[in-house]
This record gives sequence, C-alpha cells and structure tokens, in this order.
Amino acid sequence: SLRDLRRSHLNQLVKIRGVATRRSGVFPQLRLVKYVCRACGALLGPFKQSHGVKAAVKPSSCPACRSEGPFRLAQEDTVYRNFQRLNVQEPPSEVPAGRMPRHKEIVLLGEMIDVARPGEEVEITGIYGHSLDGRMLAGKTSGFPIFATSIEANHVVKLA
Repeated sequence: SLRDLRRSHLNQLVKIRGVATRRSGVFPQLRLVKYVCRACGALLGPFKQSHGVKAAVKPSSCPACRSEGPFRLAQEDTVYRNFQRLNVQEPPSEVPAGRMPRHKEIVLLGEMIDVARPGEEVEITGIYGHSLDGRMLAGKTSGFPIFATSIEANHVVKLA
C-alpha cells in the first residue's frame, strides 16, 4: 500500500492500489537527444534522458573540434515520448481512522498515458524512484538536498 512505501523500496518494482485524484495534460519529453556543435557543425549524440533528471544530459566537449561549446539542440533529430503525471491517493477503505489519506505521483510514459481518469480506482505496478526536487531548493543556497519520490508505471489496471 502507499502507506508502506519506504527507503528500502527505492528502485524496486512495487504494486499499489489507489484512487486517481488528478491527471496532468500530455507533454512531450526528451528521450534521445542530439546536439550540434556551433563551432564546427558536428552532430553529437544520441544522449539518453531519464524522467528523474530535471536537466538534459549534454556533451562536455565536441570530439570533432575539441570545442567545449556552445551546443545547439538538434530538434529534428531528437526523439520525444509522451509524458503525463497522475496523482493517486489511498482508497478510503485503507485509511486508518482519524488519519489523512496518503498520495503519490505516478509517471505515465508512452502508451501508458490516459489509462485512468480522476475518480477511478486503479492498481499500479511500477518502479518506485526518486529525483531531486527543485521546487524545494528554490531560493535556498545551503542545507541538504530534498528528494521527491514517484512511481514510473509499467502496468495500470482499472478496478471495478
């Protein structure tokens, strides 16, 4: 259940049940990125991107001319995939008396988008992961990093 997810489950396959409460729009997300060196025009890449990385992976230098940049995104050669966020909350039957229901962000990629609508009860199987939460670091210059957790869905089943 959502209430049982802990640090020991990070990067593990998990299965949870819950009620979809909110769904984002569908956005393009970088999957394989290619860059063009502005100094010599060489095409660099592809560089694989993952959903937990907030900034795109970039080359450090051009192997053709040894320039350290700048590099331009080659949009016509870059591969995108569909990306959507779904918020899932504990079903009312699993919330202990007097407690607030817990919720978790689910990342839906590719063909997984639009599989559930808000209000539907779902069972989700996916990888429980974490990424640096930039919203928590805004304006802070010191302190420890904050990580947000989410589940990258591999399979979603609507429950009747």
